[in-house]
Amino acid sequence: MRNLLGQSEFWIFVFAAGWLLLNWPLIDLAEGQAWRGVPAILIYIASIWLLLTLVMYLFEREVAE
Repeated sequence: MRNLLGQSEFWIFVFAAGWLLLNWPLIDLAEGQAWRGVPAILIYIASIWLLLTLVMYLFEREVAE
């Protein structure tokens, strides 16, 4: 696991996953919908941003140890 986290290919994968998930066609799928009064686009973007930040934090912490 530590070998995977130290490789630059892993971080490129995380970047590419973020770019793909925050790409306009996927964001456009949530347009015009709402969940309990909150626009779905806001929930989608915040969820993806939180997920990517959490993944980077957890994996960076593993490498630092």
